[in-house]
Amino acid sequence: MKRNLRLVPIGARLPNQKAEARLRQAWRFVVGPALADCTRPLRVERNILVMGCWELTRIAPLREAATAVWPQMRDRIHRALGLSLTGLQIVPCDPPVETPTVPKDPDPLRRAMLLLEARRQERIRLGLESE
Repeated sequence: MKRNLRLVPIGARLPNQKAEARLRQAWRFVVGPALADCTRPLRVERNILVMGCWELTRIAPLREAATAVWPQMRDRIHRALGLSLTGLQIVPCDPPVETPTVPKDPDPLRRAMLLLEARRQERIRLGLESE
């Protein structure tokens, strides 16, 4: 049996992809600052928000409190982001990986000169320019 492979537009398989991205950005607003420091939204599966928590001791209390708090949280998500969710699942997860910040050179002219020199070296390497 031969499979017919075809291109699928980005977002066709995940229609709520933009809303999920906005949910990640607005997470502190949705859950509050205390929970935002130990939780994060992982994904939305079948209209159920899967929330990850990396502090294992807090997962059980979060699951217990979720039944009382979920209606307000669901309404807040729906009003702010337009996501219609039906449930909440809390699972353990790893903490987010911190991206190392590259210290910026305080001198903008020096940064621009280094960038121009790097581009010039690349053009020389590609044979588009001579030394």
